[in-house]
Amino acid sequence: MELTVAKRSVVWRADGEQINVLKKRGQLFVCSLGCCCGRTDKGFAPVPQDLHHQEWERRKLRNKVHLTQSGCLGPCSLANVVLLVFDGHPLWFHSINDENLVIAIYDYIEAMVRADGFIEPPPVLLPLMFDGFTWAAAPEAG
Repeated sequence: MELTVAKRSVVWRADGEQINVLKKRGQLFVCSLGCCCGRTDKGFAPVPQDLHHQEWERRKLRNKVHLTQSGCLGPCSLANVVLLVFDGHPLWFHSINDENLVIAIYDYIEAMVRADGFIEPPPVLLPLMFDGFTWAAAPEAG
């Protein structure tokens, strides 16, 4: 028997209005406004904020993976941190400092969308992975 996953959730807002919320496959969190990320005045590399948004728009990911550019995600000692959650898999990356790495992250997201499920990260991203929590979230980088 094949399981069918609902594409929307019916949610009742606090004001009583019924809202149909589209379920997404994932969310990409980009630390771009934190105490270290993108802070060139503190000696850290810039965060290519515009490129993140342009790639998200160009690849038409809006209804599949949400993009959030925000403040601190931690850990600050790594700087320019990105968290990708896809199909329940949290993947942390650090030092996302240049355009090639941003493109690699979006290529990876598109590969998972095409595969219709989670796949392991590509070799270019493996050295930038880390896990800052007590539970296992990602494969250990070699």
